[in-house]
Amino acid sequence: MKKYIALSMHHYAEDFLDNPDIKKQRLSELSANMATLSRQIAAVQGAISERSACPPETLQDSKFMTGEQKRKVLRQWDRFIQGGFSFHLFTDAIYQHLNLHCGFIAHFNRMGFHSTYWNDDFIAFARQTGMILRPVPGVFINWERFLLSFQCWGEWAGMGVTMLHALKAHLSSTLVELEDEVIDALQHDLERLYPLHVEERKRIAEEADAHRRKVVELTTKLDDMDIDSFLEDRIENYKRLFPSLDPANFVEAGLVSNLG
Repeated sequence: MKKYIALSMHHYAEDFLDNPDIKKQRLSELSANMATLSRQIAAVQGAISERSACPPETLQDSKFMTGEQKRKVLRQWDRFIQGGFSFHLFTDAIYQHLNLHCGFIAHFNRMGFHSTYWNDDFIAFARQTGMILRPVPGVFINWERFLLSFQCWGEWAGMGVTMLHALKAHLSSTLVELEDEVIDALQHDLERLYPLHVEERKRIAEEADAHRRKVVELTTKLDDMDIDSFLEDRIENYKRLFPSLDPANFVEAGLVSNLG
């Protein structure tokens, strides 16, 4: 059974592409989400600037975190993004690092921080309906404020930039997945609608042939309706009815002169 990425609070059954109205809604959601993802990716790249990700093995011990603790946070951060920003993947280590080392203001607790930037209701809906969770705009509801707050400074700069690179990579991967879905939808349309297109084309061709035959028929009839044919037909009728009349009365040239 094919599952789809959750893009809104709307569940899509496996065969929704056969329903024109639901398909239209999904394509609209895809378009909007892809546009926002592109903006997010550009914004993250702007925050990264020209800085490269820091290889995990080069992370050194700091006063408040060992190199291994830093690597652990990066691994958890990667899983958190990949899992669609689910709260159960938002570990206390990630929360503490963002809160203490990345420039974010203090929050009451980990849940408060998470709900500020990510949509818990959306995540719950996706889980309940069995749809795929990805880092889509419907979850990352306060992304502009998040990126504006996210700072890469001092001894934490390398780690912060690496976190942004991970975020960009997963957003880009999600964008590719949505692009693939668009291509699949197009292919489905082509395969399903082409036979209907062929039938409609055949119907129109037959109708056009019928019209062409009618045009030929009418054109022939029109050619037979010149003035000579008209006079000949009328005069012959009168000759049959009035055989005693002088034939000179039925001379076509004389009769034509009397017509408008």
